[in-house]
Amino acid sequence: MEGDAVHSAADWLAEGDAHYDAQRWNDAGPAYERALAIDPRQARAWYRLGNVREEQGRDGDAVSCFDKAVALDPSNAQAWNNLGGARQRLGREEQAIAAYRRAMAADPLLPQPCLNLGRLAGTRGDHALAAECFKTGLAHHPGDPTFEHLVAAAEGNNTARAPDTYVTTLFDGLAPRFEQHLVQDLEYHVPEALAKLVLPDLLTARNAGKRARVIDLGCGTGLVGVALAAADAELIGIDLSPRMLEIAATRGAYARLELGELLAVLARMPALSAQAVLAADVFIYVGNLEAVFAQAARVLAPGGLFAMSVEKLDDGSYQLRPTGRYAQSAAYLRTLAAQSGLQERGIERARIRREGRVHVEGWIALFAKAHGAAKPTAA
Repeated sequence: MEGDAVHSAADWLAEGDAHYDAQRWNDAGPAYERALAIDPRQARAWYRLGNVREEQGRDGDAVSCFDKAVALDPSNAQAWNNLGGARQRLGREEQAIAAYRRAMAADPLLPQPCLNLGRLAGTRGDHALAAECFKTGLAHHPGDPTFEHLVAAAEGNNTARAPDTYVTTLFDGLAPRFEQHLVQDLEYHVPEALAKLVLPDLLTARNAGKRARVIDLGCGTGLVGVALAAADAELIGIDLSPRMLEIAATRGAYARLELGELLAVLARMPALSAQAVLAADVFIYVGNLEAVFAQAARVLAPGGLFAMSVEKLDDGSYQLRPTGRYAQSAAYLRTLAAQSGLQERGIERARIRREGRVHVEGWIALFAKAHGAAKPTAA
């Protein structure tokens, strides 16, 4: 190339790094390619180009780059880990497991391969391997909230909720590929299911000249906002993940986006101010829902709707499962609704998402605040 006559490999590498650090992936890629065309023995350039391809959703190309990176530098544990992630997304699970193991051997203190191998093992039903990985991670990182949560899940301990840092780290990492993975790979249609439940009431309000306020708990990238577009509602999205909110903001569906823990944000909202509160798959990270029901009931206007999805539990109240996610029973939801002054409109069994070769069963539930209900006290 014409520019290569005056640019050395180091020059192109430096240019690639500048674009990379600024997250200008489409500019970083060509710069690294030019550096590697001059000197293909640069392990770090192959590693970073692999990361660029990941960000661009080009996992096949990412695998090729990471393969070259670890061939040149087998000690690069992060490259082995990222190779495992790209292989896993391509459905090459056995190869992904091998890469994660190489990453753990190269750097036993690196947390990501312990997490990734443990989660992959869990989705394959190998809960013994998952527990081994999470306990190894906790031994190297005592007090780490993510490993503490996952070890509790693996050991069958029932905690009230996942740590905020666990949820934030998980979804910040998933954000760039979240929708493709969730909607296409996991056959996830909960936002549409919840929207179908509340749209009739919201459209009635719109036709009466009223703009309904809707609160989207754990809004993620804004899939609920898209599903509710016809309602022309004032949508307020709440999420713990800054990267998820960045994507949600690009949709233009939300009047306001709030970064924070859902109970803390709900507590700041005026009583009787919302026509609907929706929670699409957010309660898989919150086991004890008593305070959530109380706050949702407080902010709902009379006749307002509370719609949610949860993983299905047959008996008891809530349970932390080996996956690190929570499940709730229909009886538990009904009890909390009654305590909060909400009336059941329906609880239906549904397939929430696919996990491995099976579908996760759940409940799609809808409750309404009684007309004329007294203003509830704060939880």
